[in-house]
Order: sequence, then C-alpha cells, then structure tokens
Amino acid sequence: MARVMTKALLLAVMMGIKVFAETKDVAESLSDLERKLAEIVTTLNKTDEKHTQLRGHQELPTTCERGMGDDITKTYPRYVVMSHDGPKRQILCDTHTDGGGWIVFQRRATGDVDFYRDWTSYREGFGSLTGDFWMGNEALYNLTDKDPYELRIDIRINNGQEVFARYPDFRIESGSNKYRLQIGSYTGTAGDAMAYHNSMFFSTFDRDNDQWSESCAVSRHGAWWYKECDYAELNREWAVTETKDNAWIVGKKGSKVSFTEMKMRKIKLI
Repeated sequence: MARVMTKALLLAVMMGIKVFAETKDVAESLSDLERKLAEIVTTLNKTDEKHTQLRGHQELPTTCERGMGDDITKTYPRYVVMSHDGPKRQILCDTHTDGGGWIVFQRRATGDVDFYRDWTSYREGFGSLTGDFWMGNEALYNLTDKDPYELRIDIRINNGQEVFARYPDFRIESGSNKYRLQIGSYTGTAGDAMAYHNSMFFSTFDRDNDQWSESCAVSRHGAWWYKECDYAELNREWAVTETKDNAWIVGKKGSKVSFTEMKMRKIKLI
C-alpha cells in the first residue's frame, strides 16, 4: 500500500512539474528532474512485479526432515536435491512419501546404470541423483552411525502394482565390519523379504562375504547383503533373463520388479 501511495505521489509531482513548466516556461531547466522521477516510478513498478513473483513462489527446502510433506500449503516437488553435512555430498530427498523427509540412497527406474560393480564403487557410490544410483556404503555408515534411522523400500512390480516395506532401527556397520546390515521388524505391503538378509555382510564380485560356497554376487550379477543367496536382491542385472532379474521374493513366490527406491529417514527421539 505504501509503495502504491509513493508512486501516486510521484506521478502527481510529475504532473505538477509539467504544468509549472508550461506556465513558467522553465521546461528546459526541469526536464532532467522529470526524467529522474520517471526512472524512479519505473524502478518501483519492477520491484512490485518482483515481489509479486516471490509471493507466488515456494522456496525449496534445505533440510530433509520428517513432516515436511504434511503441510498441504507447501508445494515442494516430489524430489529435491540438497546438500547434507553427514555424507558431505548432495542427497536426494523424497519430500512427499508418508510425511516426507526420506533420503533416497538407491533408485532403479530405467536400467541405464550398471549395478554390477566392485567393492570400491559400492563404498563410494555411483550413478546420478536424477537417474539410477547408489549413494554409497560409507555414506550410509556415516549417517546411521550418528543418528537412528528407519528404512523404507518402495517397489513397483511389472504389472504396475506398487508395494512397500518398512523397517525401524536401520543401520549399516563400518567398512571394517563389511557394511553389515541391521534392520528392525517389518511392516508394509511387499512382504518381509529383507528379514533373510538381516545381520548379513555386504558382498560384491570382488569381495565374497556371503555364506554360500560360491559367490552370490557373481551368480546374481549384482551386489547385496547376501546370505545363501537372497530373498530380496534389488541390485541384480536389470531384467535381462528369468534367472538374472532384480527381485523381491516372499516365500516361494517371486515378483519381477520394474522400479525400486531404498530410502532412509531419521527417527525423532521423544
């Protein structure tokens, strides 16, 4: 309102100057002042336009935290890339699912990234946050070693059905402990396929840490917390054959998977 009144006042002054110039024949001496006042009005108009745009723009979040998706007045996009001090790198935050605040550490949606990689690649991470990727086992250890986290896995079956599995007390141990997996009890709609892998070490084709006489990573053409070998294995070669396919198995029934996201969220302690 004050800005509108200021512009109106300036316009009135300009009109007065024009009348004064015509009656006193001093237009030449006042033309410079009139030009400067016109520039001020133009600047105010641009400022008003900028403020209008800002009022209609929702600033992106800078912290990935539980509850960020609960407020219906927020218009965050589903995924936001942001910096994170824990792993000292950019992370992908799911701002919508179940209240938001999920750090996505694995995604497979297109199959254009090779997940058959060595120990170092899985330790450091690979892929792109805008596509398929693995965040890195060392980053997972650094995050879960400092704060309590829960795990959520979202899966889309080839028939289009979407299911999920959720585990509290998610933790990855250090590299010296072979990035051992620790998870709590299961809830969800996908079935408890990860229970078979609880307390297992991570294996790649060049680091065989499973309990089978041969290498599960080589056999499955992937990398995982294998036992003998897997019920869940979301890092296999992407949908190549019936025997080499990322899978989520419950009991004796296996489901071909066309999309996966593994994500973690810090648990707020009361």
